[in-house]
Amino acid sequence: MGKLADWTQKSSKYLKLQDGEKVKAFFRGYKIVTSSFDTDNETVRYKLDTPFGEKSWDTSAKNVAMFFDEIEEGQQLLIERNGTGTDTKYKLSLVEADSE
Repeated sequence: MGKLADWTQKSSKYLKLQDGEKVKAFFRGYKIVTSSFDTDNETVRYKLDTPFGEKSWDTSAKNVAMFFDEIEEGQQLLIERNGTGTDTKYKLSLVEADSE
């Protein structure tokens, strides 16, 4: 990540990943909020502790919701973004405690 991209990630309250980027984070909870892109719909806002600080991550992706429904607060996960725009897919997996 370049210096400006690193600065942007650190200064934003939201988690933003580029195509192919991965980040480890700890799950700290979630809430249902009004979508900032479509105020007629709701989305899920996940709270995460990342290497960049505490971040919010808004996504309405059903596979992401199903993943978080199966884990507990405090667990560490790996988030990987693949694709851009409406072709974006997220791959999520738990990080085992001894793999850090």
